[in-house]
Amino acid sequence: MNENLMAFFAPEADPELQALPKCNLHTHLEGSIRPETLWNLAQAQEIELGIPVEAVRPALEVTGEERSLMDYLDKISFTYQVLKNAEAQRRVAFEAAEDAARDGVIYFELRGGPTTHTSPTLSVEAVIENWLQGLRQAEATHGIVCRLIICALRWDSPAVTERLAHSAVNFKNEGVVGFDLAGGEIAGDLVKYAETFRIVREGGLGITCHAGEVAGPENVRYAVEELHATRIGHGVQSLSSPEVLSLLREQEILLEICPTSNIHTQAVNRIVNHPVRLFYDQDIPISIADDDPVTSRTRVSKELTLLQQQFDFDRQQLRHIQQLGLEAAFLQETSVRQTLREKIDAWFPTVMTG
Repeated sequence: MNENLMAFFAPEADPELQALPKCNLHTHLEGSIRPETLWNLAQAQEIELGIPVEAVRPALEVTGEERSLMDYLDKISFTYQVLKNAEAQRRVAFEAAEDAARDGVIYFELRGGPTTHTSPTLSVEAVIENWLQGLRQAEATHGIVCRLIICALRWDSPAVTERLAHSAVNFKNEGVVGFDLAGGEIAGDLVKYAETFRIVREGGLGITCHAGEVAGPENVRYAVEELHATRIGHGVQSLSSPEVLSLLREQEILLEICPTSNIHTQAVNRIVNHPVRLFYDQDIPISIADDDPVTSRTRVSKELTLLQQQFDFDRQQLRHIQQLGLEAAFLQETSVRQTLREKIDAWFPTVMTG
């Protein structure tokens, strides 16, 4: 493994970019849990974590000592043990949105895989409702606009993901706006989920899909042409196919880009090789998100600062990325979208050239 992968950290956020009204379209609930919250939830539920309190943070966050992708994924799955609890589910959704709001995010689409967090007393529907309650609390407390994306997981069977699709559609008017497929990606693995996405599409939810993260660009093509995704989670491997790049540009398919996470998950081998600048310069819509913000020790404002420092994005372009994200958001209310648009448009940094 390249020694630069897990040792990479995003720079500290530029305060002016923290103040930029931001649109965050790609954050996983399971990678957003504060270390102190995980400890508190374990204590409240009488769960033995097997580590002392001082070891919780390094158990959740990239430290630079990780040696494989599995080391990274283990940090996320470590949180699962405290999430089969209704109050925990509400709390972690609320805190994920609260942390986003503190970073200057005004529109937030949180995503999570509810099948991982069910129990004999908590159905998929109960998990979704608990998350929505947490997001509504954050809206009332912090003024951030929050919506939920339901994630199917690649280790679940199509029968499971199809049932989940029906459940997601049933919450369409309650705050669920989109559907995603996440988990370990391999080439050609989207075919068996075609029926799942047909249910979602006919049910009126927005479609995004983790594709072209670690597998090739053909997964991106299939997600767009066959699953009718209007957004792609990551999609960094699209760079290797001029045809797929043309498809993304012509159909205005937005790539949800998470640069720091892409290094930690080995989707990109070194930050200098990240294609974010190439995508933007080729008029492919992009948004910038934090993916697993606690795991990767980042926030959207830190990712934007990275783009400014590493890839010479100026501040007008960073604002433009927020505009692109909002236009691609799965938000259903036209009036809310217009209000958010006005907030982003009104932002004028002190130095427009960054």
